[in-house]
Amino acid sequence: MLTTAICKTIDTSVRHSWLVIGVFVVLVAASVVYVARHFAINTDVGTLINPDAQWARRDAMISAAFPQRSDTTLVVVRAPAPEFASQAARELAQRLRAQHALFRSVGLGADSDFFARNGLLFLSVEQIAALHQQLTDARPLLNALAHDPSLRGLSNLLAVTLLTPLQTGQLKLADMAPLLDKTADVVDTALVGRPAALSWTALANAANPEGGGVHSLVEVVPVLRFDELQPGAASSDAIRAAANELRLGPRYGATVGLTGSVPLSDDEFSSVQEGSTISTAVTFAFVLLILWLALRSMKLVAAVFLTMLGGLALTAALGLLLVGSFNIISVAFAMLFVGIGVDFGIQFGMRFRARLLEIGDTHTALLAVSRTISLPLTLAAVATAIGFFAFLPTAYRGVAELGEIAGVGILFVAFPTCFTILPALIKVLNPPGASSMPGYRWLAPVDHTFQAHRKGLLYGTIAVVLAGVPLLWHLHFDFNPLHLKDPSSESMKTLRPLAGTGEIGIDNVQVLAPTLAAASALGERVARLSEVSRVMTLASFVPERQDEKLALIATLAAALDPALAQPPAPAAGDSERVSALRSAARALRNAALDYPGAGEAPARRLADNLTALAKAPPQARDRAEHALADPLRLSLASLRKALHPQRVTLDNVPPELRRDWVARDGRALLDIAPRKAPGVAPGDDTQLRNFADAVQRVAPGATGGPISVLNAAHVVVQAFIHAALLAVLAITVLLWITFRRVDDVLLTMVPLLVSGLFTLELCVLLNIKLNFANIIALPLLLGVGVAFKIYYVMAWRGGATELLQHGLTQAIILSAATTGTAFGSLWLSNHPGTASMGKLLVLALGCTLIGAVFFQPILMGKPRAKPRSK
Repeated sequence: MLTTAICKTIDTSVRHSWLVIGVFVVLVAASVVYVARHFAINTDVGTLINPDAQWARRDAMISAAFPQRSDTTLVVVRAPAPEFASQAARELAQRLRAQHALFRSVGLGADSDFFARNGLLFLSVEQIAALHQQLTDARPLLNALAHDPSLRGLSNLLAVTLLTPLQTGQLKLADMAPLLDKTADVVDTALVGRPAALSWTALANAANPEGGGVHSLVEVVPVLRFDELQPGAASSDAIRAAANELRLGPRYGATVGLTGSVPLSDDEFSSVQEGSTISTAVTFAFVLLILWLALRSMKLVAAVFLTMLGGLALTAALGLLLVGSFNIISVAFAMLFVGIGVDFGIQFGMRFRARLLEIGDTHTALLAVSRTISLPLTLAAVATAIGFFAFLPTAYRGVAELGEIAGVGILFVAFPTCFTILPALIKVLNPPGASSMPGYRWLAPVDHTFQAHRKGLLYGTIAVVLAGVPLLWHLHFDFNPLHLKDPSSESMKTLRPLAGTGEIGIDNVQVLAPTLAAASALGERVARLSEVSRVMTLASFVPERQDEKLALIATLAAALDPALAQPPAPAAGDSERVSALRSAARALRNAALDYPGAGEAPARRLADNLTALAKAPPQARDRAEHALADPLRLSLASLRKALHPQRVTLDNVPPELRRDWVARDGRALLDIAPRKAPGVAPGDDTQLRNFADAVQRVAPGATGGPISVLNAAHVVVQAFIHAALLAVLAITVLLWITFRRVDDVLLTMVPLLVSGLFTLELCVLLNIKLNFANIIALPLLLGVGVAFKIYYVMAWRGGATELLQHGLTQAIILSAATTGTAFGSLWLSNHPGTASMGKLLVLALGCTLIGAVFFQPILMGKPRAKPRSK
């Protein structure tokens, strides 16, 4: 009945070929218009996994309670000195806050006014006491610096103010070596015109015991546009534009880098798109070449290629109708359709080529093809569609949508067009007959060898595959999503230096507690874990022992305020700067002569540099003024502000800080950071697993960071296991209904399973780790690979022998080449995840092809004898 129906369909399509072509053209045109008007990609990666899982609901609850914590852009402002970085960050944040249409919120973190004013309260009492003593002793120096914070004042300080301490023994030249060396470095850089700055905060190193940094962070929550490929592109462009308008580079030597969830996603989608036009063109060129090698007729190639292109447009329209918008995974349906659609065309076209050579009439040859290909192509199409549809019940929604689109495209577009539009186009184009039958005659000796040594080869192959089974214990799933991102992208290059510092909490986990008191109590228990380095709640921003600290800071302020509050001296003229530089150079040379030792060489070096600066053009002295004096002015202003903190309580913390830690309904956030084990690289998988497990034992409601990633990885792995099992079961049932023989079903499925097992073993040997992207290859090729096996089993059941030299083998190899070309184009992607998907797809396809072309004939042996008719 199936063969009869397909034969009638082909006959009707051939008799009314122009009508069929006209209807197809109209449908394709309508599809193209629909796709153009309704094309959309949902780039929200949060929708790729079913949100009903408990851990996903916890993530969603935190995102709903603290929307400003998700979908963020982290602006990393780097400068030659932390003073410049902080000032540049403040100016940038102020500019961004005025752009309400692009940014929901803008925060400064450690550089906010709250921490600038109250930062000393977060030091220990002992640290403040040490700072008190250090700054009190340095009061004369601070007085001189505050009086004339300029290049002239600094030169005079070196020439006059430091001589007395050196002569009295209060200060040794060796103690000044760090200052002299760093000042000489800055002058060197200023002389050659490069950005430079001397960090006075880092030199003092008392208010910041950890050491000064060279970057500041601006935390931005942008307005996203999920209907675009890069939802945060507009906000990112606005940040860069603001930095340029503020001239942060020329003024502070500052650079701006973007990272965080939004830029990481945007750069990921950009890397997927980058080079896609060239890649697609190259893929189509190779597909056309392979079609020519298979069909040996430009008219026949045109018929198959046009059928595939039209089917692609129809599938895209159906996909949008089914799911509304593509996602970053489901958009890959296009390459899958090209590879599989052309496979059907090659199978049909090569059989037609052979029949046309025998019969000589196009119409009759098409009918003859329909009788031989109806059942195997139907089985192949249904089995392939099953491989895709098997994803539908899984929780991996991104791949489930891909399965839905691709399955519908194969079963309801590629398969029917192969029996309608393709025969109609062949009839109209009327390709000439081939000069020879398809096949690889030169493989005849291999055919004979395989059959002569069939049992040895069969048992040897099975033994090799089984011997590799222990390798599967070393098959790993890389659950780190950062490994799937382009390391050369701006967001990854910006993130990499911060990832191991714990500064941005990329590996932190969170707990949403009913109240702040509950969060603090839970935090005390979690903090006892050896795997945890720090826990934070809103209460963490209320310093301890404030009475003692405020008293110490108040006495320090009383001592230093007169010096810090004095008006600076009038600006110096250039001639005054030159005179002061020469005086400082002479004083340093004299000091080097009078006090030989560790400080001698830095003193001489700085003296030479100051002399060169005095002789240089005024612009060089302007650069040195900026590099040496401007950070000093900023440091003195910061110190003065820090000497006047206010008592911090839960009631007077800034509203933006409270909003980040306590929701409107009173629920509070607990943030937990992992402890880095000595000698272990940041982000180590084992360390993060241990951290996640330890925290969940104490706080089962913890989520985010490695907990969410591990759960997502579990969902993905389970989804593919379920999809694979469902596909195997459904395909087995399909084959049983068709073949009605257990041994024929096994002859089809065993090579497929052996190929899959061998693929996984090669993954271990080639150090290919499974990940969120490439794991899609394994169940997909159950559907794709079974088609090859079905073609062989159907031919074998029909009595075909010497299959390696048969035209069927050529058709399978060439169709696999087109599928491999489509899949292989993904390997060339700049996106590591897509590239890994292409790599594993090609590897799996190669193993499947070997299993079909070599192992399948060995397993089947000679066709069984047909029963004699009585």
